[in-house]
Amino acid sequence: MDISKLKDRLGEDFAALESYVNDLTGQRDAARKESVDGRKTLKAKAETAEALNQKLMEKLGIESPDDVDTLPPAKGQAEALKQLETKLRRFETDLKARDTAISELTGKHRRTLLDVEINKAMTGKEPVDREVLEAYLRQQVEWQDDQIFYKGDKGQTSLADGVTLLVQSKPALFKTGARGSGWNPNPEHGQAPPAPPTTADIYATRTAAIAGAKP
Repeated sequence: MDISKLKDRLGEDFAALESYVNDLTGQRDAARKESVDGRKTLKAKAETAEALNQKLMEKLGIESPDDVDTLPPAKGQAEALKQLETKLRRFETDLKARDTAISELTGKHRRTLLDVEINKAMTGKEPVDREVLEAYLRQQVEWQDDQIFYKGDKGQTSLADGVTLLVQSKPALFKTGARGSGWNPNPEHGQAPPAPPTTADIYATRTAAIAGAKP
């Protein structure tokens, strides 16, 4: 409404009316702005609340706020979690004990199997000191599952072949008679078998085997 048309009619009273109308217009504009700002603020708060609500539902593992009533009390959840942790610790202890038992049984099985294979490989051989030779063989053994291999300078071979190689490469470990009749380490040259090992040879071989057996 344009009140300027009333200026002539109201005379001096027009100024008071104009001031009053301007004041009302200012209040209206302020209220309108406050309303707009308020709606924006409420919308932002609503969006924040909705995001928080979604996050909480994901944490709680529910799909709707109505499902909150189906959740167990927080105290009950804490107790259930404590019981679960206790069960997990017990399970870990049992698992470690089982692994230890399996490892021990595997070790016993391998030791027994190795004893059998060493005895088979030593058939027909007469070591000067069987204990020293066995200790040396155990240091040269490699396992592939339950298969035993002798680790020599030329790679892996069977334990029996490994002992045969030792007869040729380390004759001091064996008695002369164990080499068989007419045994000759260098048949091409016609050389006679070496003399039986001396006490010093046996002592040096034993010392070397013991040193090799140490971790």
